[in-house]
Amino acid sequence: MIPAPTQGLVSTAQLSKGRFDEHLQTAQFFKVILGASFTDVDQVSHFTRAYAQSGLSCFDLAADHRVIAAVNAVLDEMSLPVEPVLMVSLPLDPDPHFRKIELDDPACIRCSACIPICPAEALTLPGADLEVSQTLCYGCGRCVPACPTEALSMLPFQTDSTIIDVLQAKRVSALEIHSHAIDPLMLEAFFIQWAQQLDGKIVSLCFRPTDHLAERIVEFAKVALRYAKTGLLFQSDGKPMSGSSDPAASLPAIEGAHKLKAILAEQSSDLADIPITISGGINKYTAELLSRPENAFIRGVGMGTMARTLITHDSSITAAQRAEELVQSFQI
Repeated sequence: MIPAPTQGLVSTAQLSKGRFDEHLQTAQFFKVILGASFTDVDQVSHFTRAYAQSGLSCFDLAADHRVIAAVNAVLDEMSLPVEPVLMVSLPLDPDPHFRKIELDDPACIRCSACIPICPAEALTLPGADLEVSQTLCYGCGRCVPACPTEALSMLPFQTDSTIIDVLQAKRVSALEIHSHAIDPLMLEAFFIQWAQQLDGKIVSLCFRPTDHLAERIVEFAKVALRYAKTGLLFQSDGKPMSGSSDPAASLPAIEGAHKLKAILAEQSSDLADIPITISGGINKYTAELLSRPENAFIRGVGMGTMARTLITHDSSITAAQRAEELVQSFQI
């Protein structure tokens, strides 16, 4: 248990949430997505150390106690005046964010075609056999079509940590629920089942908005608004885990945000007031797109692959400098 702050003082958690809320209000929200299936603690520590001091709003982590412990260890060392909010990602239903690569070794011909495709460097051929790093893999799936023998496939991934463990972990004050089906009944059942653990938590809902699911999205939003008392936001998911430097890569996420805004605005002002952020295909060009007046309603971004690959091989000092430059480019 974290002791209650002394009367008249503001706790670290309150400062973190205050900055989180302020960034949403001022459209300066920036979240680094370490990956719902990314569990390499050494890399997690490196990314945390670099981005924690950049002024970002939030870290989005795999719901794995080892990953959370690695982030907490770094933040304990740094003693920042204002820390980023820690958010864990969980699936409401089978979702492409939660999967890992699987190798059928007898079918592999060691051609190396998959190796340059992997943005996480999870595939290597150090000797006679292809090696797969399960901790580095975050399930983007690029390697599967590159394989000429179908030796690679994607399998659902789930950590051995329980929902109770991760939601009660130190510094975790937010949860992102990923949904492919956008089923309001499943969402309500989730809120009811984990009501005690969700008490006091910010909730983000991540899905891909589509016009033909408008009615379901409205009911989804109403359920979330009823149960998420501490804070609620939506994340429009464009091209998840795309890792693309294409200037147009984030357009699907932006288009999804416009669809979501229109769907919610038709129903009530309460739904229209829920902050909308974007993820999937986010890169350095997204900042310019968001500066356009028609996109001013989008409150910020969640950047994963491009935020990580930017600093993967940098020294601590260089990584911190480049991380700050990236975050600040979205907060001007």
